[in-house]
Amino acid sequence: MQNTVTSPDFLSHIANLAQSIPGGGTAFTVAMFILVLGLLIFVHELGHYLAARSVGIRVDVFSIGFGKEIFGWNDKHGTRWKIAWIPMGGYVQMHGQQDGKAYSDASDPTSFAAKTVGQRAWVIVAGPLFNLLFGFVLLLAIMLGGEHKLLPQVGQTLPDMPAAAVFQPGDTILTMNGENVADWTQLTDTTQAAMDAPIAFTFDRAGGVMSATVAPQVTTFTDFLGNEHTVGRLGIAPSYNTFVVQHPPIQAITRAAERTWEITSLTVQSLYKLLIGAVSPENLTGPLGIANLTGQTASSGLFALGMFMVVITINLCIVNLFPLPVLDGGHLVFLAYEKLRGKPLGDVAQEWAFRLGLACILMLAGFATFNDVKNLGWVGKKDTPAATPANPAQSAPASAAP
Repeated sequence: MQNTVTSPDFLSHIANLAQSIPGGGTAFTVAMFILVLGLLIFVHELGHYLAARSVGIRVDVFSIGFGKEIFGWNDKHGTRWKIAWIPMGGYVQMHGQQDGKAYSDASDPTSFAAKTVGQRAWVIVAGPLFNLLFGFVLLLAIMLGGEHKLLPQVGQTLPDMPAAAVFQPGDTILTMNGENVADWTQLTDTTQAAMDAPIAFTFDRAGGVMSATVAPQVTTFTDFLGNEHTVGRLGIAPSYNTFVVQHPPIQAITRAAERTWEITSLTVQSLYKLLIGAVSPENLTGPLGIANLTGQTASSGLFALGMFMVVITINLCIVNLFPLPVLDGGHLVFLAYEKLRGKPLGDVAQEWAFRLGLACILMLAGFATFNDVKNLGWVGKKDTPAATPANPAQSAPASAAP
């Protein structure tokens, strides 16, 4: 394991260069959003495509985007690969499939309808599965290349909090109660668990080692999932300086699996809390908000962008399994019905189900976009503070600072 202090990479330099040009920041954000979204859509649709080919289904069209084709080509298997003007999705159209819902020509062995329920279910679930797998592979590459972690270094102290009389910006925590402090996460966890019990610190200040004992202040806060926590807090914020931890292969696999599970679990919890009303729907982010976050994370460098892509691809996996007819989860519900009843749902019922599902998706998209417009301060009074640059050492929402 090798630790080195990080420095801005080429993506950060490109972002800084773009910011120096009028309109360059917006162009950079849009370009990164299209690239990231296009890649994740490609991964999703590639899952459908490969699964279809694995069970002998002919794929007529593989499209990234909707609407009029910008350019495309035909491969030797007769599949039309194309990129379309509207980059907000994509699709794989299988032989005998029309508009993603009506199936015909079951007598043709290469058609979607000719396959068993199990084979069709495999084709459908492969899209979300590939998103999840891509998240794991991306995390594995990150762990092998170097995981960025926050230094246990003070960025600022909060007034009227215990740390204000002891620490100064730039102080680096060395030990807590005699134990070495590896990173900011360990500092946070130890502080929160201590409640109001005094903690003996040693810390580096301008090259000199100093010591002090500080008792955290017991504080209650509510996290973004609506859960209430009572913890100890010192009242310090990180400097956001980072270092790199390069993991050996076995440890990298384990770490990538752990983080995949953590992010997946957090995503499921977040969506569940949103559905039951425990989390305000105002937290729902749409395309504009995601585009803005993409630009922020990309400006922090490749590591930050990679971790952001992990979160988004896992979100795509979970959301696509929702039982709405226009999503993969809705298709699985139709197949479950067919398996139980011995015949597919009627064409008219499918048509109305798809219309209802599409209406739900459009309403959610409209609401999320309205949230984005408010949160970005484009309309109305903005009550929340402006967004800060993305932290390259964070891959998921963190608890309160110590």
